[in-house]
Amino acid sequence: MNSNVVDVQWDRRMSPRLLLNPYTTYPEEKKRVAHYLLMIAAIAEDRMVGFSENARRTMILLHQIYGDRIFEIRKPHMFQEKIVASEFWEDLGPSRDSISPVLISVNEFVKNKAARDLVAYSKTFAKPRDFVADLAGNVERLGGPYLDKAWVYMRWMVRPQPDLQIFSHFVPVDLLVPLTQENANVAASLGLINNALPSLWRDETRAPRAREAITRFARHLFPDDPARVDYPFFLLGRWLAKKNLNRGTLKEALQFFDHMHAVTGQPHAYYQKLSRYKSGWEKKTAIVLRKLKIPYGYETLSFPLPGEIYTPDFILDKEIHGRKIILEPHYMMTPHQSAKYSLFKRTYGQEFLLILLLKNDLISYYHERNILNDETCDDAWPIEFVDLLVEKIRLGTYDPQAKSYLQDKGAA
Repeated sequence: MNSNVVDVQWDRRMSPRLLLNPYTTYPEEKKRVAHYLLMIAAIAEDRMVGFSENARRTMILLHQIYGDRIFEIRKPHMFQEKIVASEFWEDLGPSRDSISPVLISVNEFVKNKAARDLVAYSKTFAKPRDFVADLAGNVERLGGPYLDKAWVYMRWMVRPQPDLQIFSHFVPVDLLVPLTQENANVAASLGLINNALPSLWRDETRAPRAREAITRFARHLFPDDPARVDYPFFLLGRWLAKKNLNRGTLKEALQFFDHMHAVTGQPHAYYQKLSRYKSGWEKKTAIVLRKLKIPYGYETLSFPLPGEIYTPDFILDKEIHGRKIILEPHYMMTPHQSAKYSLFKRTYGQEFLLILLLKNDLISYYHERNILNDETCDDAWPIEFVDLLVEKIRLGTYDPQAKSYLQDKGAA
């Protein structure tokens, strides 16, 4: 269901939009696309950008500021100043200061080694493996434990739609499945590798064996196109993050995907994205979460429901009994919104725990009018006391069974 989903890095339905056409048929534009996506591939690691979609957002920001000069810049501070000043700087990864030097490394490689034409340069290599080795030896953060980013880039450049097939002289049968963290989660669940711990990528012997193991498995499914599993496994591996990686958990995830598809008529492909806080309540919630050092994503996932899409405000990395916590600040709530939350709870409740944050004096009001009940959410909490709720979550003392909205005055 997910093998024909367009990659997040160039999906033209997403905002902000790319300033170039990834499916162009013009040779000069293909050169720009190949260069642009190599820059994205080089920085698309969690420690630098936080999550994959931030690589897209970072590059679009720089492209909007510099135009096509982005491909000629050789001074890291020119990129660094703009990224630090961006609204999403704090949402990037702990190694975010490496983004600018890595981008400069790509520009230096394309200028000095590829003569500003990656398409022509790629034709000097017989196999994708040879080009990957060259990238690993010449571009910062594409070799050693980061080699799989180069294989992701090859998948983009070699496979046909929904990928781009810009390096058309290579054939998909020669691609390896990138051993990304998400793909490793799937491989470990299948028993193809022992675990998906960070030490795997630091081991020069284990990492290549693991990459070959997942590729052999993929070739049993798609002999001529093993990398076809890459993006579906990426999406599945996200879902498996921080779960027990075994066949039982994998089967549960796939059954859940099938259930969701039956309910919504859509495959389970979601994107993460950065958004601006839309209210003071949301800003307050974000401040409290950051103060207590609880990792979260703001409007990071969108869930298909029959007839609409629901994008929760805050999804915490913290879990309760294997369910991720959603915090949804709300100033006013309508019966339609109540019905949407109820539908979300019925569809996704086994994976997510939904807590509505409402004004203290409105909790009992909504409860009396049946806008708020056991079917609407797992709990409702006074937004005025969100710091107390988050502290309980941090300490592990929060009890979702003690529903605050059932109390007489809605007090926590």
